[in-house]
Amino acid sequence: MNRLIPVAIIIGGLAFVGCATAHVQQIRYSEFHDYGDTPLSHTIYLGSDSSFHYFAWEHGKSGGNWKVAKAEMIISNEFASGTREAVLVKNPEGNWCAYPCQ
Repeated sequence: MNRLIPVAIIIGGLAFVGCATAHVQQIRYSEFHDYGDTPLSHTIYLGSDSSFHYFAWEHGKSGGNWKVAKAEMIISNEFASGTREAVLVKNPEGNWCAYPCQ
């Protein structure tokens, strides 16, 4: 019986983490940070809808989801949210683009 308690705590903790990461925080472009593309530090572009660009990020033990108003941030080759994921890079004009840039 005592062995079931740690398992329940772990499962409950994972469920909490899953719910916490589903929250999308709206930020201004001035707060946006590109954490790169390594496994422990990255910012991933998740796509856009008619109003926002969506991102998932991790930096060490921190992470979350952001949305930035499209009026504040240009992504030259945006795609619909939920269709794919991409790392962002800057094109020669200095605008963000989803890798691979075209």
